[in-house]
Amino acid sequence: MWQRKQTIYLVLAALMALATWSFPVVSYEHSGEPFFFRTTGFFNAEGTEVVDVEMKLPFSILLTVIGVALLGCILLYKNRSRQMRFVRGTYIVTLAIIAFLFITDNSLQSYLGRNGGLVSSTYGAGFYLPLGTLILSFLAERAIRADEALVRSTDRLR
Repeated sequence: MWQRKQTIYLVLAALMALATWSFPVVSYEHSGEPFFFRTTGFFNAEGTEVVDVEMKLPFSILLTVIGVALLGCILLYKNRSRQMRFVRGTYIVTLAIIAFLFITDNSLQSYLGRNGGLVSSTYGAGFYLPLGTLILSFLAERAIRADEALVRSTDRLR
């Protein structure tokens, strides 16, 4: 189980999904005041949540579920077809989360810019970690598919 390369991909993808709790997704600066968009909410420089803005999607919970699901996929090593389906499902959900992170970023920029003034934004590690999760999940699914093809070819030889 642990010696397969897809296990390494799945563990790294799960760690990346869980690490999004620690890093900001986007950092904004509006009129000299910094704001931070994290997976848990939208915060000002003091670390208090901006009450005017409410997240439409619980990013932190969804990314935690994806991380746990990817770790759970490791235990499905005896049933490769089911393992492939679960991994494929997690990277489809991760792709949707990345799209909603981008949409939320655009709406937060328009929220900050509604009073006028320049809004500058910088993408943080929390934005790129789900992309890494997506890539590693895709690589894990390819490795599982290659294992399945290898097993089928050896069954034909018997």
